[in-house]
This record gives sequence, structure tokens and C-alpha cells, in this order.
Amino acid sequence: MANARALDRVVSTSIEQSIQVETPGHVALGATIAAAIARSALTAALVTMGGLAASNVGAQPDVRVIDVHVHADPVADYGVTGSGPTPTICSDNVGITRLGWDPRAPFRFPASTCRGTRWPAPRTDADLLRETLATLGRHAARAVVMGEPDVVATWKAAAPDRVIPAVSFFRDSVDANGRPVLRDLAELRRLVREGRVAVFAEVGPQYAGMSPADPALDPYFALAEELDVPVGLHMGEGPPGGPNVQGYEHYRVALGNPLLLEPVLIRHPKLRLYVMHFGSPFVDDMIAMLFSYPQLYVDVAQNDWGFPRAHFLGQLRRLVDAGFAERILFGSDQMVWPQAIDLAIETIESAGFLTPQQKRDILHDNAVRFLRLNDRRASGHARAPSTSSRRT
Repeated sequence: MANARALDRVVSTSIEQSIQVETPGHVALGATIAAAIARSALTAALVTMGGLAASNVGAQPDVRVIDVHVHADPVADYGVTGSGPTPTICSDNVGITRLGWDPRAPFRFPASTCRGTRWPAPRTDADLLRETLATLGRHAARAVVMGEPDVVATWKAAAPDRVIPAVSFFRDSVDANGRPVLRDLAELRRLVREGRVAVFAEVGPQYAGMSPADPALDPYFALAEELDVPVGLHMGEGPPGGPNVQGYEHYRVALGNPLLLEPVLIRHPKLRLYVMHFGSPFVDDMIAMLFSYPQLYVDVAQNDWGFPRAHFLGQLRRLVDAGFAERILFGSDQMVWPQAIDLAIETIESAGFLTPQQKRDILHDNAVRFLRLNDRRASGHARAPSTSSRRT
């Protein structure tokens, strides 16, 4: 995990749950000839997929789920090779027990128990794309898909009615000190102008040892505010083992506290921003920020399948009981395990304390409002009129 891709997402958080194979460091493929060949092969495969776009990806008259947190990254970044086992996650998030690490031994991702089966990652990028789009199709879902612009463009071409394209402020590279490199503002502006980017995500300064209020990021938040492009900001748990993990040496738990976001929202009051992973485990601080900054939303990605279900639902209930059911966005944080989308949706549906309308809000309606997907094709079903019984 040696490049900025490791800093832009929560790869290792999911691996903590049930990893069976140790994955090697991330490989920076973007600038290599091999990557170009692989992506050309993927594009060719999409052309010959036997009606994938027509059968699974075509325009859906009824979108029921909007997943605001899906990754489109090469499977090689997760240690998938041409042979041997691929990394897995657990199919069950009810009976998770996290095990410790004896520091006398070499560091490994802390193991945890799994009561279910193990879901392996797909073997190829084409398989990942196909399986993810099929899973989204089963749930009549659209997704904010984030990654390098050329990869996201491939996903968008395969599923124009499913994919909402996103890119981070950070490049897929690091400097000599292992810090991520920020993109040129002009590049981001161009990508938005060309319609190749609709969301800036996943922005992960926490992995770089940066506060979201770091002055280096301020021009980027200013650009998002100017262009009215929403931002998905990682604030939450990171890799199991934190800075002990290769590639995450700069990660700090404290930099995920949502209170650090306050100066950004003061400077940019019209910024649309959602805190990925709802600032977990700092739920009380997140509630305080939601109360004082009504423009702020959160997503529940990865926490809704990679953490013990009772623990996550307890956190979700605190957010709902605090009055913020209409500011919570569904996300899966799908990386290289498309089945995580199924488990994440199942977890939300299992929340007995949520009303049917609150489930629709989280799974769909809140994202329509936040992302301003107000056309009939995007919204799918009409929202029930607000009544005094729903607002106290």
C-alpha cells in the first residue's frame, strides 16, 4: 500500500474483518504500459459482453437505491494476481470478534472471526466491473463511482444510467515523503466542465496525516463551492493497525474527528459535503456538527457491513434519534467485493427501529435531495409529503 490510492479509501478496514491472504503493497499502475494494455483490454471486453448494457445497465424507470460510495480501482491494488487465492471478506456481520496482535511477532492485519462464508474478490478488472454492475442492477441502484478519471470513464461508458462519476482531490501518486499529490485545480475544473466528474470523492486527508482544515486543501473546497460540486470526505476508521500498516504511516485516528471540519464549513458556507463513515467512532461530535451545520450530510459506508451489526446499528440509531434520519446517505464502500453492497443494504433493512419511510430516506431519497437528482428517472419514486407526524 505504497501510493495515494491507499490514502484515498478504506481498503484495509474491510480486510480486517476476514482477510485470508496477506495482500502486497499497492502497485501504481496508472502510468505504466501494462495499465494501458489492461484498460484497453477491459474496454474491448465491454464491447463484447453480450448485451450487458442492455440487460443490466440500461435506464431504470424505478431507482430504489443510491449508493454514494463505490470504488472503481484495479483489482491488482488489492493484491489480486493472475493465480493464487484472492482477498476475501465475510458474508456475515453479526458474529464478528476482533482478535489482537502480539507485537513480538511481525505485524499482520488483525484477524477476526467469521460465522458466514468467505467472499473472494474477482480475478480481473472486467469481472469486478461486470459483477458490481450486476449487483447494482439487482437492487435497481445508481452509484457514485470514484477512482482515477480514465477508469471511472470506463465504468460510466458501460453503465451511463447507473454511474455518477467521482474523482478525488488527490492523484494516484505520492511525493518523495510518501505524501499524496494533489491534482491541479485546472484539471478538476476541466473534468467538471466536460461532464466527467459530478462529485469530488473520496477525499482522504486523514490518511495523509492532514486535517480537512489544512490550508493546502482550502482552494479545493473553494472550487467545489464555486462549481456546486458535492464533496465526499473520509472521516472515520482506517486500516486495522493504523500507522503500523505499510502505506498508512501518516494515518491518525484523531484526524477523523468531525469537529476538525468546522473551519472548512465556516469558510465555505455553501459547500455541499458529506462525511463518509459518519465520522465514526466520534458519533457525538458528528451529531453536534450536523446540528450546527444543516448543509452537512453523512454516509454509512463500510460501517454498515464491515463492523459488528449491533455496534453499527447502535451508532445509526443515535444519529436517527438525534433527528438526522433525513441527512444520512446509504453507501457500501464497495472495493473489490460486490457482495458488500448486498450485505450493506440487508443491514439497513434489518434496522427494526427505522420506519419504512426512514429506510427509503437512507437508501434513496436523501441522496436525491443532496445530489440534486430531481429528474423523474433519477428519483424513481415520489417522496411522501411531509407531515407533522414525521417531524417533531
